[in-house]
Amino acid sequence: MAKQRKRVKEKALLGKDRVGFILDATYAFVLLLSALIFVKIIYIQLTYKVDPRVENLFRPTVTKQIDMPKRGAILASDGKILAISTPVYQIYMDCAIQRDVFRQDPEKGGLKEQEWRDEAKELSKGLAAIFQDRTAEQYYQFILAKREADKHYEKIGKPVDHATLQQIKALPLFRKGPNKGGLIYKTLDSRQYPYGAIARRTIGYVKDNSNSNGNNLIGIEGRFNYELHGKEGHAWLRKGEKNNRIHNFDSTAVKAVDGNDVRTTLNIDLQDIADRALRKNIQDEERISGACAILMEVETGAIRALVNLQRDTTVEGHPLSERMNLAISQIGEPGSVFKTVTLTSVIEDGYVHSVDETVPTFRGNLPGYSRVRTDPHIVDWEDSTHRKEIPIKRGLEISSNYVFAYLATKYYESHPKNFYDKIYRYKLGEKFDFDIDGLGTPQVVTPDNPYWEKTSLATAGYGYSIAVTPMHLITFYNAIANDGKMMRPYLVEDVEKDGKILRKYGPGILGNICSKATADTVTRALKGVPQYGTAKKLRRAKLQVAGKTGTAQVALQAEDKPRKGDQYHDERGRKKNQGTFVGFFPADNPKYSILVTVYSRLSLGSFYGGDAPAATVREIVDAIYSMDTTCGETLRRDGALPVMEVREAETAEGKVPDVKGFGLIDAIYAIENSGYRCAYEGSGHVVSQSPSGGAALKNGETITLKLK
Repeated sequence: MAKQRKRVKEKALLGKDRVGFILDATYAFVLLLSALIFVKIIYIQLTYKVDPRVENLFRPTVTKQIDMPKRGAILASDGKILAISTPVYQIYMDCAIQRDVFRQDPEKGGLKEQEWRDEAKELSKGLAAIFQDRTAEQYYQFILAKREADKHYEKIGKPVDHATLQQIKALPLFRKGPNKGGLIYKTLDSRQYPYGAIARRTIGYVKDNSNSNGNNLIGIEGRFNYELHGKEGHAWLRKGEKNNRIHNFDSTAVKAVDGNDVRTTLNIDLQDIADRALRKNIQDEERISGACAILMEVETGAIRALVNLQRDTTVEGHPLSERMNLAISQIGEPGSVFKTVTLTSVIEDGYVHSVDETVPTFRGNLPGYSRVRTDPHIVDWEDSTHRKEIPIKRGLEISSNYVFAYLATKYYESHPKNFYDKIYRYKLGEKFDFDIDGLGTPQVVTPDNPYWEKTSLATAGYGYSIAVTPMHLITFYNAIANDGKMMRPYLVEDVEKDGKILRKYGPGILGNICSKATADTVTRALKGVPQYGTAKKLRRAKLQVAGKTGTAQVALQAEDKPRKGDQYHDERGRKKNQGTFVGFFPADNPKYSILVTVYSRLSLGSFYGGDAPAATVREIVDAIYSMDTTCGETLRRDGALPVMEVREAETAEGKVPDVKGFGLIDAIYAIENSGYRCAYEGSGHVVSQSPSGGAALKNGETITLKLK
């Protein structure tokens, strides 16, 4: 029995050992397998690369969204905004919104659809009133057609401002919001110009707000595009649960940096004065194709006004607009305004000491230069004074070609290079740095040029055989006004951010072109041109102006079909003219330099610098006198006001009273007291009347007045 119990016990122990062995073996196997799996995971992590084709099937697509910066503003010298970016909103409509929902409700779907259409009809009336590009019925049919076609994103009208957007949000159907009314709008950046077309070409533009080159970059907008544009940012988006786009925070995002502001030298009040004056004096003369005006500050070279007008012959009425920057790009032979260059040279080189010195007249024929035309001004001078010599100053006043051809040949014929060296010293033979692109390069026929002839020196003396831009001319005259110091013309004062200046530009000196004594002598001669010479329209200007008129024939291009052997006339004898006045004021203490140039189309007539250009300068000068207290004389404390003369209209039975210069009330009083009726247009004082004063007219007839 004891042996039997012992065997049972031994069998039990043997079973336990077998189970334990199995468990130990299993444990060891699992442990080894786990170690292998762990090693495999590490190996996979370190070495394994998923097939991109498989990876893309499980990874949500990520797209890059560009964050556009806000473009900087362009400012006038006093901080007034010339160009600024503001948000506008493009309207879209989900025309098929809730259509599927209405279809799923068979009992009420038709009624709900009809209610939607009724509201869409009212919406169409509002859209037609706001956009005015379709009638209400056309809008309604458009919306219904797109709804039938299940269109969820249809463009409506042109971009609108924030105030108009609020009106659109309040329209029937749209007031229900995007999920029920279908209103969608997209925010866009729009460039606004608060002063409209004023200085538009100088301000310029950048097409598509891009960094492209060529004709897409114009004016200050183009030249300073990098500063104004700012830096683009970006963010990465991925699809969300409802197929919408959300930020992918696993990717980096870069925030956009808004552009900087550019402050210009332009004074918007002076720009407006110059623009109005130039338009007034050329708009009714259809033969004038374009014109430009420049107003520059003498001491600094800052351009306070820059006007460029061209006539658009493709549009009815041929309106004037800023289409091309004529002031800096138009290269042409300057004509008589270049005589001041010759005068400055002979004085600075010591050949002439006073403008009262005389030169022999020779009846206007330059000895030894048979190809140089006889000067009729000298013939008239000899006939009227019976003198055989003429003062140089008088030669400038009457704009004698002969006098300045004589000076150029007499003093530089043996060494013409000295004369042309002066031209380059005056920066009239080369392009200088300017704040906007497009400044033309002067063309000078020098003695080493193959086109040089013996007569070239003589014709250069009075403004031919050389071509320059208006900007080059006013830069030279500004140096005369500035005692011989030539300032670089500039348009940009600084680049700034939130009012803080980042980069300063400002005045720059191009060099000294002559001594103060020479500048004073030349100025004395220039003062005589308005007083006694060709710029007679400036004699009664409110500030004394020193300057020079110039009229030049323009060399014709191939498309103008110039006459064979004559580059200035076409086959019908027509020509193009360039008329200029350039000078500075007040003459004794110059503050501003001014230039006005007009360009004509092919015509048999002539356009002189003493006509529209001088008249424009007169209006600009008078307007500046009225607004700028630093230009006029200050009344002393013990001074007396001038006595105002009281004027009354002279009346006679059956005769029209002369009321020109009267205010409206006084004019009406005089007209009605004479037994006539009065009609008027405009405001201010009477500048013209029809019939004119003194004309015979029956009682009860109407006199029409024009006020300005």
